[in-house]
Amino acid sequence: MEFVDKINQLKERVASLKDNLQTEEATKNALVMPFLSVLGYDVFNPMEVVPEYIADSRFKKDEKVDYAIIKDNKPIILIECKKVDNDKLDVKKHAGQLFKYFTASKSKFIILTNGVIYKFFSDIDEPNILDKEPFFTFNLSEFKESQLETLMEFCKENFDIDKAYSNAGNLKYIKQFEQVIEKEYKSPSDDFVRYLLDKSGIYDGIKTAKVIEKHRKTTTEAFNLFMSKIMKTSLDFNLASKKDDENLKNKVVTTVEELEGYAIVKSILNSHIDISRVTYRDNSSYFNVLLDDNIRKTICRLYFNRTQKYIAFLEGNKETKTPINSINDIFSFSEQIKSKIDEILSVKK
Repeated sequence: MEFVDKINQLKERVASLKDNLQTEEATKNALVMPFLSVLGYDVFNPMEVVPEYIADSRFKKDEKVDYAIIKDNKPIILIECKKVDNDKLDVKKHAGQLFKYFTASKSKFIILTNGVIYKFFSDIDEPNILDKEPFFTFNLSEFKESQLETLMEFCKENFDIDKAYSNAGNLKYIKQFEQVIEKEYKSPSDDFVRYLLDKSGIYDGIKTAKVIEKHRKTTTEAFNLFMSKIMKTSLDFNLASKKDDENLKNKVVTTVEELEGYAIVKSILNSHIDISRVTYRDNSSYFNVLLDDNIRKTICRLYFNRTQKYIAFLEGNKETKTPINSINDIFSFSEQIKSKIDEILSVKK
């Protein structure tokens, strides 16, 4: 069975069992040990996986970490387990305990888990000092396929400690860079706006506070436009096959313009909601942009199958259509689109 299939089976196991696991021991037996097995380790071989591994420090004896994965008689990965109902896995709360185990064992990796969420730590920032934040987090209940590649590096057959450590550093820095980019996307800083003005060469004067504030909105719109282009490229890649599927189903052709409009709506909502929840349904009259693929959660409608283009919003059963001259005009409805999302989310289920 393929690794992906095993992980998906374990995901189903988590969904069916986690509400019935009342103790840490039950969590370990029902979820953590199967997880280690999926990674290829023999949990019943004490030469490979040691339960209650002794990680004594010079400060305290009889310190035991829940599991240690052993290679060449040395611990390479430590696993500290908590009850499955410990949803937050507060790193600060367990930091002292993790630090002691990590320092005492000389292992390069330690995992904090509740059987569902697995937080991977190392000493990337400073040698022999455990980092304060994980370099990688894997959630069995909700993970992206791209994360499986990182997880596979910790499988027994793939594990190379030097390579894994190097990649851990890359993951940590990528995550930190991503956080900076996201922050600048949501609220461009003065330094970032100033950088764009300098780099683009569009303004040679003194970058006063007034000038910076004026171009902050420009920066946000530029981000949105860039995001829409990125998503359009991705959508275009699958357009031909999607057209075939739609034609077979209901003879409705989804056009490039409609997908461009959809990409713009998603880019507007990128900092407002998880955009994986934003979907669409096309029909012969208009292109529906939806939340959670639910027709009762219509964000907006795009009328692009005619000479005059329109964007429309629903208020109950009433539809208000506004003419637009180009697809990029959708950006001018950013606040209305965000407000519509807020309105939909505020409705009690």
